[in-house]
Amino acid sequence: MRKKYSFLIVLVFLALLVPAVYAQDKNVQDAAYWRTEGDKHVAVKRYDDAIECYKKSFAMDPLYARTAYRIAFAYDVQRKFGESPPYLDRAMELVTSGKDTSKLPISDIYAEKGFILIQTGKPKEALPLYDLAIKGDPKWAYPVFWKAFAYYKLRDYDRALELCNKVLQMEKDHTDALRLKAVIEKQISGPSSSSGE
Repeated sequence: MRKKYSFLIVLVFLALLVPAVYAQDKNVQDAAYWRTEGDKHVAVKRYDDAIECYKKSFAMDPLYARTAYRIAFAYDVQRKFGESPPYLDRAMELVTSGKDTSKLPISDIYAEKGFILIQTGKPKEALPLYDLAIKGDPKWAYPVFWKAFAYYKLRDYDRALELCNKVLQMEKDHTDALRLKAVIEKQISGPSSSSGE
């Protein structure tokens, strides 16, 4: 009789557990759906719609740091730099605590935080963040380019040029690095002298 009673308790427990697990799986599936919808909106530059979708996704799956990062990115593209830091901070918290289920590289967060600082007139403060991003992913050209741009903004043309060349070693056709290098070389050479004819 005792075994029968224990078996019934296990069955009741499982019956209660299965719907909870199913609901959790459904939330993750729904969260993936809303992430995909957000990505579709980003592809056509409908950033407010993307943010709305990403926020729905993040509410359903709050351990997926890439969603918080995507919300921040969508704000930043619209130059709403005051809106993105809480989402980047949440992504950073998830990644550093080991709770992130999306495997977001921490370098992405450092690079995006650096981008915000450059865009808000704080290129000097961006430099250490780009150092961290480069350290985390030394083969990624993006933070190297933006570090070059930060030095350019600080009028340290030699360092900016050196980093542009490094980007071009990584990606020989990096359009932004080619453009910035041309601008820097023009700055270094100064105004062209007139022939006096």
